[in-house]
Amino acid sequence: MKQFNKNAKSYDIVRGKITYPDGLYHSLSTRSPSNEAALDIGCGNGVYTIRLKAYFAYVQGCDLGDALIERARHNYPDITFNVSPAETFSPLRNYDLITSATSFYWMDRKKVLINLKNWLKPGGLFCAYKYDFLLVYGPLRDYIEKELVTRWTKHRDPRLTQYDDTLELIRDCPHLHNAQREVFANIIFLSAEDIALFFLSTSYVTCYVEQEGGTAYVHEFMKNVMTLSGSTPIAVNFDIHAFTAVNR
Repeated sequence: MKQFNKNAKSYDIVRGKITYPDGLYHSLSTRSPSNEAALDIGCGNGVYTIRLKAYFAYVQGCDLGDALIERARHNYPDITFNVSPAETFSPLRNYDLITSATSFYWMDRKKVLINLKNWLKPGGLFCAYKYDFLLVYGPLRDYIEKELVTRWTKHRDPRLTQYDDTLELIRDCPHLHNAQREVFANIIFLSAEDIALFFLSTSYVTCYVEQEGGTAYVHEFMKNVMTLSGSTPIAVNFDIHAFTAVNR
């Protein structure tokens, strides 16, 4: 997405604080045919790609955003990163695991799923995982939901709000089997500033700021979040929904 690439620096800062559960990556690694190689498509700044490094000898990432890949290369020099859309990526090897972290719905999913036949080893595992609209606990919850309804909703891409038919698309691929949807619990604690920066880095709030709110809204939003939240860390629900399948 262009918004993420354009705001790569702020995206880099806040997304680095959003951690996914170790259980997700451990589960994927134990179900892969071996731990030789993994690929992360739509890898962004590499913050989720690096999690694969603890389990796989070789890790690679690709994303269409050149600024994001520049940040990824700077942050994780031991990983190979390529500037390329997933749909037209041409890997030079096969992989035990291919992941897509909170990015699969931005892609031409049918094209990518077809590519998996040649990218994955026999028995190789694919996993597209994401979180839905996050749930902020405490006094900030009502304010965030009000902003969503009154300001942000019309700027949310339909792919973020429509029924996610990823599982059905996977099951329609003859080269993939054992398709399933899994949920991994993921409650994390963030500061008020982290939460404000997270929302300001999303595609829909970025669009709202650019088209309606302007910089004045950015300052107003930051002030309101900080005032409502105080200095105590805030619990945020980032439960992970993972779609997995095995290559025949």
